[in-house]
Amino acid sequence: MTLTFFLALAPFWLSGQQRDLNSDLSGGIPRDEVPLAVVWGLSLYGGVTSPFAPDPFVDFWQPSVNIAVDADILLRNDAILGFTVGHTSLKFDQAKFWRLRGVDSDAKLGSDFNIPITTVLLSFRGIENYMLYKFSAAYEVGGGIYSLKNTEIDVTYLDPYGSYTISEAERIDFGLFAGLGVKVLITDTLQLTVKGRFHHVFKPSQYHQFYDLVVGFTLL
Repeated sequence: MTLTFFLALAPFWLSGQQRDLNSDLSGGIPRDEVPLAVVWGLSLYGGVTSPFAPDPFVDFWQPSVNIAVDADILLRNDAILGFTVGHTSLKFDQAKFWRLRGVDSDAKLGSDFNIPITTVLLSFRGIENYMLYKFSAAYEVGGGIYSLKNTEIDVTYLDPYGSYTISEAERIDFGLFAGLGVKVLITDTLQLTVKGRFHHVFKPSQYHQFYDLVVGFTLL
């Protein structure tokens, strides 16, 4: 409920913050003085994805590198939508897995315990104001399809290395996310963005949460 309330109010609050920020900045470029595609374009992002909740998702998997391809879509009513395809693979912390179970083991469980996360997301990014600024706030709220594999471990006994099972190996679920960031206009056709996103995935057995911290360049 708290997450839903935040996602519902975020666009209105952030839109006001964006207007206040832009009103204080000089050097805006009139829309008719720059190329047509300068306000929306294609982006490439890279960064780190880290698990947030619940157990054992946050206990045994480590932050890992992510990559995403991102595009803006301008609708006729000047609303800007975003479309993102991303991927990461959270690494399984084998040493911690054994240590928390009181087992002194060098056994290698292998890469089958890693969690690949593939996302296909659609988001709302505000209303186009037809001006470019050197610095501007970036925000988005949205949802989409999340493919999270190997998100649960079931240990049935230790003898001495344990018997363990990977479950939910092929699940695809729906989720919501919200993001905040800053955009820096480097040239008329190149923009740098730094942002963070928080994801909530509605898995049938138990929800999963993780966040991204990314840096990306946009060709305008």
